[in-house]
Amino acid sequence: MVTLSDRIASLHVSPIRRVTALFAEASQKKELISFGGGGPSLPPPPEVSEEIIRKVREDPQGSTAYTGTRGFLELRKLIAEDWMKHDNEVYKPESEIILTDGATEAIFCAFLSIFNKNDEVVLTNPTYLGYLEAFQLAGARAKWLPVKVEDGYQPSLEVLKSVITKRTKAVVLLSPDNPTGRIIREDFIKGLLDLAKDYDFWVVNDSTYRDIVFDKPQPKISSLPGAHERVLSVGSFSKEASVPGLRLGYALGPSEMIDGIEKVKQYTTLAPNILSQYAVLPFLRNGVKERYLRDYVLPIYKKRRDVMEEAIRKYLPEAGIVRPDGAFYFFVDLRHYLQAMDRDEQDLCNRLLTRKGVIVIPGSYFGDKGVGHVRFTFVSEPEDRIRLGVQRIGEYVFSYTFSMD
Repeated sequence: MVTLSDRIASLHVSPIRRVTALFAEASQKKELISFGGGGPSLPPPPEVSEEIIRKVREDPQGSTAYTGTRGFLELRKLIAEDWMKHDNEVYKPESEIILTDGATEAIFCAFLSIFNKNDEVVLTNPTYLGYLEAFQLAGARAKWLPVKVEDGYQPSLEVLKSVITKRTKAVVLLSPDNPTGRIIREDFIKGLLDLAKDYDFWVVNDSTYRDIVFDKPQPKISSLPGAHERVLSVGSFSKEASVPGLRLGYALGPSEMIDGIEKVKQYTTLAPNILSQYAVLPFLRNGVKERYLRDYVLPIYKKRRDVMEEAIRKYLPEAGIVRPDGAFYFFVDLRHYLQAMDRDEQDLCNRLLTRKGVIVIPGSYFGDKGVGHVRFTFVSEPEDRIRLGVQRIGEYVFSYTFSMD
């Protein structure tokens, strides 16, 4: 029998992608309530949709052609201007920015550019599960930086110092965070950059949720002293423009890093999607992005977040939660209830789906420090269904506890 490579054998199908199928089912079955998927639920700005229609109608051949591997220079200039406004940091569009097929490809190409076999990468635990297979394919090994609900899911600089070694090649920073919604403290970032200089490693700054912030601003990571030489920032239009299916992201960083990403990209996807690039050009012009987020997206998502927090505190009063300052998620500590039920969070999530019609994500998907936790997404449903969904969860937990279902 012809076999596949050991590399493929070591990979696992993403459990989140399995949940995506359930999320699609939820959109067809109104009785299902989804707190599962991490995709925006709002339409993109009309300028984005109208530009896609216009380009296809007026230039059907040109709107489906190849571009250079780094993508439109015009769009890279607009991204540089946006980061200058947001982070007060200057990036050269010609040499320090590349467009990618989503932030996922940017991270994958960066890991292949950074790591040699048995190099070490430091990640928080729990963390976004999309990193795990990517660094393994690059030959790296993980060192874990645990975060806890009791600490607001903030990492400790002292613990970070204890896990860094001479083999540390990168530290991955995701802020706002998936799955916890935490925004990293500036003092931690400054300490991290000092360590990066002392130990000579990269900081991979995943800023996918950079503009999805509610109560306090995101620290300006890339403008801090020493950041420009050691930080690779990865961005995405999926969340901020509500266009996850267009698969358009980017990376900003030192020219040697961008050169490496370009080399890898040439042999993966060749070039970014041209129609997606046309679509987001108007998003970054004439204040469209600022108005869209300020007047439409953030008020709706913030209200949904607040409603979910209120419902969790009402229907799951013994749960441990931290109000997310950004991103789309509550990472809910249900260990009190799970212990009483003598169940794990995977079993609970399965039962909530089959018996209460609510989709949630087991915390163990995000690392072993997520055991006993469940991720709730608050952007996928309107307020009334958020209340109903959390109420269903509370009803099931309490009925199970007392009836031993």
